[in-house]
Amino acid sequence: MSMTKKLIQKIFFIAAMLLINLPELYAQQISPQAIEQFQSLPRAQQEALARQYGVDVDSILASQSQNSSQSSIGQPGETLQPIYNNAQSQNQTDLFAEFLQERQIQVEEEPEEPQRYGMDLFDAEVTTFSPVDDALVPSEYRLGPGDSLVVQLFGKENEQYSLEISRSGEINFPRFGPISVAGISFDDAEALIQQRVSEQLIGVQAVVSMGRLRAISVFMAGEVRRPGSYAVSALTTVTQALFVSGGVSDIGSLRNIEVKRSGETVGTFDVYDLLMRGDASNDLRLQSGDVVFVPPYHSLVEVEGAVRRPMIYELDGTETIADVVDMAGGFETSAHRGSAVLERAQGRGELPELRNLDLSKASDLAIGMRDGDLLRVPVAADYVDNKITIEGAVVRPGNYAWYEGIRVSDLVRSVNTDLLQEVDLGYALIVRQKSVRRDIEVQQFDLGAAIFNKGSESDPLLRKQDRILIFGLAEEEVFAEEVAEEEERQRLEVEERLMALGFTPEQIDSDREQTERESERAAEDEEPSFRRQDLLKPVLGKLRTQAREGEPVQIVSVSGAVKVPGEYPLKQGDKLFDLIRAAGGLHDSAYLDSAEFRRVAELAGGVESQFIDVPLTGVGDPSSANNIELQSRDHLTVRQVPDWSPTRTITLAGEVRFPGTYLFGKGETLGDVLERAGGLTEDGFAAGATFTREIIREREAAQAKYYADQVVSSYAAATLTREEVKLDFVEIEQISARLETYEGIGRMVIDLESILAGEAAADVALLDGDVLLIPERNNSIAVIGEVLRSATHSYQSGFDVQDYLELSAGMTKRADDKNVYIVKANGAVIMSGGESWLKFSSRDGRLEPGDTIVVPINSSYKDRWSFWAEITQIFY
Repeated sequence: MSMTKKLIQKIFFIAAMLLINLPELYAQQISPQAIEQFQSLPRAQQEALARQYGVDVDSILASQSQNSSQSSIGQPGETLQPIYNNAQSQNQTDLFAEFLQERQIQVEEEPEEPQRYGMDLFDAEVTTFSPVDDALVPSEYRLGPGDSLVVQLFGKENEQYSLEISRSGEINFPRFGPISVAGISFDDAEALIQQRVSEQLIGVQAVVSMGRLRAISVFMAGEVRRPGSYAVSALTTVTQALFVSGGVSDIGSLRNIEVKRSGETVGTFDVYDLLMRGDASNDLRLQSGDVVFVPPYHSLVEVEGAVRRPMIYELDGTETIADVVDMAGGFETSAHRGSAVLERAQGRGELPELRNLDLSKASDLAIGMRDGDLLRVPVAADYVDNKITIEGAVVRPGNYAWYEGIRVSDLVRSVNTDLLQEVDLGYALIVRQKSVRRDIEVQQFDLGAAIFNKGSESDPLLRKQDRILIFGLAEEEVFAEEVAEEEERQRLEVEERLMALGFTPEQIDSDREQTERESERAAEDEEPSFRRQDLLKPVLGKLRTQAREGEPVQIVSVSGAVKVPGEYPLKQGDKLFDLIRAAGGLHDSAYLDSAEFRRVAELAGGVESQFIDVPLTGVGDPSSANNIELQSRDHLTVRQVPDWSPTRTITLAGEVRFPGTYLFGKGETLGDVLERAGGLTEDGFAAGATFTREIIREREAAQAKYYADQVVSSYAAATLTREEVKLDFVEIEQISARLETYEGIGRMVIDLESILAGEAAADVALLDGDVLLIPERNNSIAVIGEVLRSATHSYQSGFDVQDYLELSAGMTKRADDKNVYIVKANGAVIMSGGESWLKFSSRDGRLEPGDTIVVPINSSYKDRWSFWAEITQIFY
């Protein structure tokens, strides 16, 4: 299905959907997914979209809300029915959902504010942090009431005991009685039990392990998200307790978390030690009754720019710039350390001040940081001093190193291995910086000569920062321009159809902009272009901007019969033939005897254009007197040979003595070409010749597309009025599709017999693409239409129309005997003009071999029963 057809179908459905149905009914038929997507847009964009397509936003959303609030969906056992009224409404709903998806608007996200480092550590929701029972117990773990020990005896006796420490701090061992273990480490308790077993039970050994751990109570205080008392495992550390309480608040400190025991501070913990260095030595194990206190932070600084982790960092009070950069992960490789900036807030309501820093110096790195400081580390300029850039139709474009004496041939060594097949070896450019202002100049050279004559004057020496532009063949660019022109023609054709359907220019512009954005995104994924105008666009722009007083813009232009017309950069000393070479050379149709050359001359108080005629006959000779030296704003117009068409052809087929495709020149006629082809064979039927022409076929196809638009627009208009529409849209679509795909025939009626007889008035001037088909001699007369028996009869001299109609059993009662017509063998039609068909006869030359008699149907015919029924009703 063509792009135009898809677009017309989509537009028709959207137009019918938005204009025919009431907004309330329409809103009830939209799927929840489509409404949800529409609701996700900002209010301003919803209203803009509603105004554009005539939709009431409030009524749609309100109706959808009402539908969603209804809970009754039917009685038990009742079959649920869809809410759509008919198939057309269902289709419209689906299309609107698709339309909303295609129309979704990208909302620009607001830039996120910088986050404080370490705060995301506690973002995860943790319901419990109790260690598993089989976790490894540290040797320094102190036993207490609630813990349990598992003692396994083996040797002469094999038994296992689970012994819980009582509130008095003892375990009740069945063989030995109570043993006090509270307050001692697990290792000491293990040694004590093993000693008792070895002393009192000879031949028995004991293995001691931890059983269930006791729960302890800790209190989370200060700047935690959920302060309070928590029951946690006896192995819980400070960080685990912070997880349970939700982490620190927005103003809580991560650098100075205190653990208080019996009113005294027993330790502090710095989260940065854990996150940045993996040091958990100060992550204390809590005891029952401990208080974890999080004070407010003391000072914050921000680091942005070319560091690995730009964020906000909390200071411990003594950090320098070097310490803060280490917190931020260090410098990026692209960082320009010599241009860092420190923004420092001043006290007492004063404005902040800036300080330039060179962070490659130890003295600047040793500067202490303060609360509120902002350190900016810029990115180094993307500049390489000794580079040469190659762009265009090369296999490996990019930057290369410059060195003294390097030439073009040192970078492009081989045509086969270094250049694309589409390369233009006759034209390339060097774009060179000529001043500290980075003004540029260009140098044109012959790429093929540079490669094949290494080290010669044809092989230019290169300088630092040179850009080598290598272009593709001009023929490739001509083809690309033709494709672009065809796409533009199709776009204009589609827009005309949209206007005919009633769409506003704003709606059409919106669709066009969306299509262009999609095309731009698709073009980003394509290979780099090596077309002349694409590569020259930034060069020409730079030449325009650097033009100053006393230094005119260094640009010239060419148009007409050259392969790539347009603007080209100019270097002092360039000549006219250099401009023609830059444009890809001359077309075959170029008129070499005279071209128009325009030069802008500055006069007192203004400028004046001077036009001179310049012959191009010596375009291949650089020393020719016609090779004028160019100046700024010169323009060359290369004329085309009048009526140039070296490939105009006509095809002769069928009963021609020498059939085939013939070239013809200006002014030649069909008779001239037939004479060159030897005329017709003995069996050639001149009266039945078929002559077709391409422009007539295109006109027929265009007219069919116009009728297709009229059918669709008429149907759309009828649905909005009270007219009775007997066809549904599927039938209308089928009719429109057949009309749109109709390619036309392009037949043109000619009198070939008169042309062969030498009558100049009957001869036809030829156009490119004409086709002449000569059939074999046809000695028959065909009768079709409203006759009792359609047939083809042999031609009988002296028979008229009546005779052939009688041979076909006569006309039916529905025949229109006043409008019988004859289709001649050459395609011409002869009408009776309302007279009797008896006027047609062979004696006046109207009926000849190969003719067809057509009897049309009488569109106003009624049978007699219907006639008398109407008469009776009128009289009654």
